[in-house]
Amino acid sequence: MDVSVICPTYNRSEAIMRTIDSVRGQSLAAWELLVVSDGCTDDTEDWVRRAGRDDPRIRLYRIDRSGHPSGPRNHGLAHARGRVVAYLDHDDLWHADHLRVLLDAMEATGADLVAAGCEYRDDAGVVVSRLPPLGAFWHPQLQMVGPMFEPSRVAHRKGLAERVGGWRVGAGLEDWDLWLRMADAGVKVTTLLRPTAVLRYDLSTRRHRMTRRHRLPLASFDDPVIAHGVMRELLGDHNIDAFRVACEADMKDWMRQMAATPEFVRPLDWDGAVDAEIEREMILLGQIVQDIVMVPERRRFVLAKILSCSTAEHAERIATLAPVVQPRQFGLIREIARAVVQSQPRSRARNAA
Repeated sequence: MDVSVICPTYNRSEAIMRTIDSVRGQSLAAWELLVVSDGCTDDTEDWVRRAGRDDPRIRLYRIDRSGHPSGPRNHGLAHARGRVVAYLDHDDLWHADHLRVLLDAMEATGADLVAAGCEYRDDAGVVVSRLPPLGAFWHPQLQMVGPMFEPSRVAHRKGLAERVGGWRVGAGLEDWDLWLRMADAGVKVTTLLRPTAVLRYDLSTRRHRMTRRHRLPLASFDDPVIAHGVMRELLGDHNIDAFRVACEADMKDWMRQMAATPEFVRPLDWDGAVDAEIEREMILLGQIVQDIVMVPERRRFVLAKILSCSTAEHAERIATLAPVVQPRQFGLIREIARAVVQSQPRSRARNAA
Protein backbone atom coordinates (compact mmCIF):
# COMPACT_ATOMS: atom_id res chain seq x y z
CA MET A 1 0.00 0.00 0.00
CA ASP A 2 1.56 3.27 -1.14
CA VAL A 3 -0.87 5.89 0.13
CA SER A 4 -3.55 6.06 2.82
CA VAL A 5 -6.05 8.80 1.96
CA ILE A 6 -7.92 10.20 4.96
CA CYS A 7 -11.24 11.92 4.28
CA PRO A 8 -13.25 13.28 7.24
CA THR A 9 -16.92 13.84 6.48
CA TYR A 10 -20.16 15.02 8.00
CA ASN A 11 -23.57 14.92 6.29
CA ARG A 12 -22.26 15.19 2.75
CA SER A 13 -24.79 12.69 1.32
CA GLU A 14 -24.46 11.77 -2.36
CA ALA A 15 -22.14 14.71 -3.01
CA ILE A 16 -19.31 12.79 -1.35
CA MET A 17 -19.25 10.50 -4.39
CA ARG A 18 -17.57 13.22 -6.46
CA THR A 19 -14.72 13.26 -3.95
CA ILE A 20 -14.55 9.47 -3.76
CA ASP A 21 -14.59 9.19 -7.55
CA SER A 22 -11.65 11.58 -7.80
CA VAL A 23 -9.66 9.11 -5.67
CA ARG A 24 -10.86 6.10 -7.66
CA GLY A 25 -9.72 7.86 -10.81
CA GLN A 26 -6.11 8.20 -9.67
CA SER A 27 -3.41 6.96 -12.02
CA LEU A 28 -1.67 5.52 -8.94
CA ALA A 29 -3.53 2.33 -8.00
CA ALA A 30 -1.92 1.38 -4.67
CA TRP A 31 -4.06 3.50 -2.34
CA GLU A 32 -6.65 3.02 0.36
CA LEU A 33 -9.37 5.57 1.12
CA LEU A 34 -10.39 5.90 4.77
CA VAL A 35 -13.61 7.89 4.98
CA VAL A 36 -14.22 8.81 8.62
CA SER A 37 -17.79 9.81 9.47
CA ASP A 38 -17.95 12.39 12.24
CA GLY A 39 -21.26 11.03 13.49
CA CYS A 40 -23.17 11.63 10.25
CA THR A 41 -26.97 11.75 10.65
CA ASP A 42 -27.93 11.59 6.96
CA ASP A 43 -27.24 8.95 4.29
CA THR A 44 -23.55 9.81 3.75
CA GLU A 45 -22.40 6.51 5.26
CA ASP A 46 -24.70 4.54 2.96
CA TRP A 47 -23.07 6.13 -0.07
CA VAL A 48 -19.60 5.33 1.27
CA ARG A 49 -20.57 1.72 2.02
CA ARG A 50 -21.93 1.37 -1.49
CA ALA A 51 -18.65 2.65 -2.91
CA GLY A 52 -16.78 0.23 -0.66
CA ARG A 53 -18.73 -2.72 -2.00
CA ASP A 54 -17.65 -1.75 -5.51
CA ASP A 55 -14.03 -1.05 -4.51
CA PRO A 56 -12.54 -2.76 -1.42
CA ARG A 57 -9.86 -0.09 -1.19
CA ILE A 58 -12.55 2.20 0.25
CA ARG A 59 -13.25 1.77 3.97
CA LEU A 60 -15.75 3.53 6.22
CA TYR A 61 -15.12 4.37 9.87
CA ARG A 62 -17.52 6.12 12.22
CA ILE A 63 -16.77 8.09 15.38
CA ASP A 64 -19.04 9.95 17.77
CA ARG A 65 -19.81 13.48 16.66
CA SER A 66 -16.93 15.84 17.48
CA GLY A 67 -17.79 18.79 15.24
CA HIS A 68 -14.14 19.17 14.26
CA PRO A 69 -12.08 17.50 11.49
CA SER A 70 -9.13 16.77 13.77
CA GLY A 71 -10.91 13.87 15.47
CA PRO A 72 -11.71 12.03 12.23
CA ARG A 73 -8.23 12.69 10.85
CA ASN A 74 -6.57 11.26 13.97
CA HIS A 75 -8.87 8.24 13.76
CA GLY A 76 -7.84 7.77 10.16
CA LEU A 77 -4.17 7.99 11.08
CA ALA A 78 -4.64 5.20 13.62
CA HIS A 79 -5.95 2.89 10.88
CA ALA A 80 -3.72 3.95 7.99
CA ARG A 81 -1.62 1.19 6.41
CA GLY A 82 0.16 3.11 3.66
CA ARG A 83 3.73 4.31 3.84
CA VAL A 84 2.46 7.79 2.96
CA VAL A 85 -0.61 9.64 4.26
CA ALA A 86 -2.60 12.08 2.13
CA TYR A 87 -5.62 14.15 3.13
CA LEU A 88 -8.75 14.99 1.17
CA ASP A 89 -11.59 17.12 2.54
CA HIS A 90 -15.03 15.86 1.61
CA ASP A 91 -15.83 18.84 -0.65
CA ASP A 92 -12.50 18.91 -2.52
CA LEU A 93 -11.33 16.94 -5.56
CA TRP A 94 -8.10 15.68 -7.12
CA HIS A 95 -6.95 15.52 -10.71
CA ALA A 96 -6.10 11.98 -11.83
CA ASP A 97 -2.34 12.41 -11.40
CA HIS A 98 -2.40 14.02 -7.96
CA LEU A 99 -1.07 11.10 -5.90
CA ARG A 100 1.44 10.07 -8.55
CA VAL A 101 2.84 13.60 -8.74
CA LEU A 102 3.16 13.85 -4.95
CA LEU A 103 4.88 10.48 -4.58
CA ASP A 104 7.25 11.13 -7.46
CA ALA A 105 8.27 14.44 -5.87
CA MET A 106 8.71 12.80 -2.48
CA GLU A 107 10.90 10.03 -3.90
CA ALA A 108 12.95 12.42 -6.06
CA THR A 109 13.79 14.79 -3.20
CA GLY A 110 13.64 12.58 -0.11
CA ALA A 111 11.07 14.95 1.38
CA ASP A 112 8.98 14.09 4.44
CA LEU A 113 6.08 16.29 3.30
CA VAL A 114 4.99 17.36 -0.17
CA ALA A 115 2.38 19.99 -1.04
CA ALA A 116 0.83 20.35 -4.48
CA GLY A 117 -0.50 23.43 -6.20
CA CYS A 118 -4.23 23.93 -6.47
CA GLU A 119 -7.07 25.78 -8.07
CA TYR A 120 -10.06 27.19 -6.25
CA ARG A 121 -13.54 26.63 -7.70
CA ASP A 122 -16.96 27.85 -6.63
CA ASP A 123 -20.00 25.61 -6.23
CA ALA A 124 -20.73 25.91 -9.96
CA GLY A 125 -17.29 24.49 -10.77
CA VAL A 126 -15.93 27.79 -12.08
CA VAL A 127 -12.24 28.42 -11.38
CA VAL A 128 -12.04 31.47 -9.10
CA SER A 129 -8.25 31.54 -8.73
CA ARG A 130 -5.10 29.41 -8.78
CA LEU A 131 -2.28 29.22 -6.29
CA PRO A 132 0.32 31.86 -7.23
CA PRO A 133 4.04 30.94 -7.25
CA LEU A 134 4.80 32.72 -3.98
CA GLY A 135 2.18 30.56 -2.30
CA ALA A 136 4.30 27.50 -3.08
CA PHE A 137 7.52 28.79 -1.50
CA TRP A 138 8.35 27.34 1.91
CA HIS A 139 10.60 28.12 4.84
CA PRO A 140 10.10 27.65 8.59
CA GLN A 141 9.59 31.41 8.91
CA LEU A 142 6.99 31.44 6.15
CA GLN A 143 5.26 28.54 7.86
CA MET A 144 5.20 30.52 11.08
CA VAL A 145 3.56 33.63 9.66
CA GLY A 146 0.98 32.11 7.33
CA PRO A 147 -1.29 29.05 6.86
CA MET A 148 0.70 27.57 4.01
CA PHE A 149 -1.10 24.43 2.84
CA GLU A 150 -4.72 23.28 2.90
CA PRO A 151 -4.94 19.57 3.86
CA SER A 152 -6.17 18.39 0.44
CA ARG A 153 -2.85 19.48 -1.07
CA VAL A 154 -0.60 17.58 1.35
CA ALA A 155 0.96 14.15 1.65
CA HIS A 156 3.52 13.15 4.29
CA ARG A 157 5.33 10.05 5.42
CA LYS A 158 3.42 7.81 7.80
CA GLY A 159 4.06 8.48 11.48
CA LEU A 160 5.13 12.09 11.01
CA ALA A 161 1.89 13.62 12.31
CA GLU A 162 1.77 11.36 15.36
CA ARG A 163 5.39 12.16 16.15
CA VAL A 164 4.55 15.84 16.63
CA GLY A 165 1.31 15.31 18.54
CA GLY A 166 -1.26 14.68 15.80
CA TRP A 167 -4.15 16.90 14.78
CA ARG A 168 -5.32 19.23 17.53
CA VAL A 169 -8.80 20.54 18.14
CA GLY A 170 -9.10 24.33 18.03
CA ALA A 171 -11.04 27.28 16.69
CA GLY A 172 -9.70 26.69 13.18
CA LEU A 173 -6.58 26.46 11.02
CA GLU A 174 -5.61 23.21 12.71
CA ASP A 175 -3.65 22.40 9.55
CA TRP A 176 -1.45 25.48 10.06
CA ASP A 177 -0.86 24.37 13.65
CA LEU A 178 0.19 20.85 12.56
CA TRP A 179 2.48 21.96 9.73
CA LEU A 180 4.16 24.46 12.10
CA ARG A 181 4.88 21.71 14.61
CA MET A 182 6.33 19.65 11.78
CA ALA A 183 8.50 22.59 10.76
CA ASP A 184 9.73 22.92 14.35
CA ALA A 185 10.64 19.22 14.23
CA GLY A 186 12.85 19.80 11.18
CA VAL A 187 10.63 18.23 8.52
CA LYS A 188 11.99 18.30 4.96
CA VAL A 189 9.43 19.89 2.63
CA THR A 190 8.99 19.85 -1.14
CA THR A 191 6.39 21.89 -2.99
CA LEU A 192 4.89 21.98 -6.46
CA LEU A 193 3.01 24.72 -8.26
CA ARG A 194 1.17 22.39 -10.64
CA PRO A 195 -2.53 22.49 -9.62
CA THR A 196 -3.41 18.83 -9.06
CA ALA A 197 -5.92 19.59 -6.27
CA VAL A 198 -9.26 21.33 -6.70
CA LEU A 199 -10.39 23.17 -3.58
CA ARG A 200 -13.85 24.48 -2.93
CA TYR A 201 -13.93 28.27 -2.62
CA ASP A 202 -16.58 29.18 -0.05
CA LEU A 203 -16.46 32.10 2.36
CA SER A 204 -18.73 30.18 4.76
CA THR A 205 -16.13 27.48 5.50
CA ARG A 206 -14.51 27.18 8.93
CA ARG A 207 -11.30 28.74 7.64
CA HIS A 208 -13.16 31.98 6.92
CA ARG A 209 -15.47 31.87 9.93
CA MET A 210 -12.96 31.28 12.73
CA THR A 211 -12.81 33.78 15.56
CA ARG A 212 -9.49 35.61 15.46
CA ARG A 213 -8.49 36.05 19.08
CA HIS A 214 -4.81 36.94 18.80
CA ARG A 215 -3.05 40.17 17.96
CA LEU A 216 0.27 41.50 16.66
CA PRO A 217 1.03 44.66 18.70
CA LEU A 218 2.13 47.62 16.58
CA ALA A 219 2.13 50.62 18.94
CA SER A 220 0.94 51.52 22.43
CA PHE A 221 -0.33 54.81 23.86
CA ASP A 222 -1.54 56.24 27.17
CA ASP A 223 -4.08 58.47 25.47
CA PRO A 224 -7.01 56.92 23.54
CA VAL A 225 -7.44 60.09 21.46
CA ILE A 226 -3.86 59.88 20.21
CA ALA A 227 -4.17 56.12 19.66
CA HIS A 228 -7.30 56.66 17.59
CA GLY A 229 -5.59 59.44 15.63
CA VAL A 230 -2.63 57.20 14.81
CA MET A 231 -4.94 54.39 13.71
CA ARG A 232 -6.84 56.79 11.47
CA GLU A 233 -3.56 57.89 9.87
CA LEU A 234 -2.33 54.32 9.42
CA LEU A 235 -5.52 53.37 7.63
CA GLY A 236 -5.73 56.56 5.59
CA ASP A 237 -5.63 56.33 1.81
CA HIS A 238 -2.81 58.87 1.69
CA ASN A 239 -0.43 56.35 3.33
CA ILE A 240 -1.29 53.37 1.12
CA ASP A 241 1.53 53.95 -1.37
CA ALA A 242 4.15 54.42 1.36
CA PHE A 243 3.17 51.15 3.02
CA ARG A 244 3.08 49.34 -0.32
CA VAL A 245 6.66 50.45 -1.07
CA ALA A 246 7.81 49.48 2.43
CA CYS A 247 6.05 46.11 2.22
CA GLU A 248 7.59 45.26 -1.14
CA ALA A 249 11.10 46.16 -0.01
CA ASP A 250 10.72 44.22 3.24
CA MET A 251 9.48 41.15 1.40
CA LYS A 252 12.31 41.20 -1.13
CA ASP A 253 14.94 41.45 1.61
CA TRP A 254 13.25 38.76 3.67
CA MET A 255 13.05 36.39 0.72
CA ARG A 256 16.77 36.89 -0.01
CA GLN A 257 17.63 36.15 3.62
CA MET A 258 15.60 32.94 3.61
CA ALA A 259 16.97 31.89 0.21
CA ALA A 260 20.46 31.95 1.71
CA THR A 261 19.53 29.17 4.17
CA PRO A 262 19.33 25.41 3.48
CA GLU A 263 15.70 25.25 4.67
CA PHE A 264 14.43 27.47 1.85
CA VAL A 265 12.18 25.68 -0.66
CA ARG A 266 10.93 26.94 -3.98
CA PRO A 267 8.49 24.87 -6.07
CA LEU A 268 10.18 22.14 -8.09
CA ASP A 269 8.32 23.09 -11.25
CA TRP A 270 8.80 26.88 -11.23
CA ASP A 271 11.94 28.84 -12.15
CA GLY A 272 10.63 32.41 -12.43
CA ALA A 273 12.10 35.60 -10.97
CA VAL A 274 11.22 35.95 -7.29
CA ASP A 275 11.48 39.76 -7.12
CA ALA A 276 9.20 40.14 -10.14
CA GLU A 277 6.68 37.79 -8.55
CA ILE A 278 6.75 39.78 -5.32
CA GLU A 279 6.06 42.95 -7.26
CA ARG A 280 3.14 41.25 -8.97
CA GLU A 281 1.56 39.46 -6.03
CA MET A 282 2.73 40.79 -2.64
CA ILE A 283 0.80 38.07 -0.77
CA LEU A 284 2.99 36.81 2.06
CA LEU A 285 2.49 38.84 5.21
CA GLY A 286 0.90 41.63 3.21
CA GLN A 287 0.79 45.20 4.36
CA ILE A 288 1.01 45.26 8.11
CA VAL A 289 -1.63 47.98 8.46
CA GLN A 290 -4.47 45.71 7.35
CA ASP A 291 -6.99 44.53 9.98
CA ILE A 292 -5.90 46.97 12.70
CA VAL A 293 -7.86 47.28 15.94
CA MET A 294 -7.43 49.37 19.09
CA VAL A 295 -7.41 47.28 22.28
CA PRO A 296 -7.42 48.64 25.88
CA GLU A 297 -4.71 46.85 27.83
CA ARG A 298 -3.41 47.67 31.32
CA ARG A 299 -4.50 51.31 31.20
CA ARG A 300 -2.94 51.73 27.78
CA PHE A 301 -4.36 51.59 24.28
CA VAL A 302 -2.67 49.17 21.91
CA LEU A 303 -2.93 49.30 18.13
CA ALA A 304 -2.64 45.74 16.86
CA LYS A 305 -3.04 43.67 13.71
CA ILE A 306 -5.53 40.81 14.00
CA LEU A 307 -3.91 37.39 13.56
CA SER A 308 -5.54 34.14 12.47
CA CYS A 309 -3.27 31.73 14.34
CA SER A 310 -4.82 29.36 16.85
CA THR A 311 -2.63 29.72 19.96
CA ALA A 312 -1.22 32.56 22.06
CA GLU A 313 2.25 31.00 21.87
CA HIS A 314 2.11 31.10 18.08
CA ALA A 315 1.03 34.76 18.17
CA GLU A 316 3.98 35.60 20.42
CA ARG A 317 6.36 34.00 17.94
CA ILE A 318 4.90 36.07 15.10
CA ALA A 319 5.20 39.21 17.25
CA THR A 320 8.91 38.46 17.77
CA LEU A 321 9.62 37.76 14.09
CA ALA A 322 7.53 40.48 12.43
CA PRO A 323 9.62 43.54 13.40
CA VAL A 324 12.76 41.71 12.23
CA VAL A 325 11.43 40.87 8.76
CA GLN A 326 9.29 44.01 8.32
CA PRO A 327 11.59 46.79 9.57
CA ARG A 328 10.47 49.40 7.04
CA GLN A 329 6.80 48.94 7.83
CA PHE A 330 7.37 49.14 11.58
CA GLY A 331 9.59 52.16 11.02
CA LEU A 332 6.84 53.84 9.01
CA ILE A 333 4.39 53.18 11.83
CA ARG A 334 6.77 54.88 14.28
CA GLU A 335 7.12 57.88 11.98
CA ILE A 336 3.37 58.27 11.60
CA ALA A 337 2.84 57.90 15.36
CA ARG A 338 5.51 60.51 16.05
CA ALA A 339 3.89 62.97 13.65
CA VAL A 340 0.47 62.50 15.26
CA VAL A 341 1.88 62.99 18.75
CA GLN A 342 3.72 66.17 17.71
CA SER A 343 0.52 67.58 16.26
CA GLN A 344 -1.28 67.33 19.60
CA PRO A 345 -1.50 70.01 22.30
CA ARG A 346 1.54 69.88 24.56
CA SER A 347 -0.41 68.60 27.57
CA ARG A 348 -1.78 65.64 25.60
CA ALA A 349 1.45 64.87 23.73
CA ARG A 350 3.39 64.71 26.99
CA ASN A 351 1.48 61.57 27.97
CA ALA A 352 1.81 59.81 24.60
CA ALA A 353 3.83 56.63 24.07
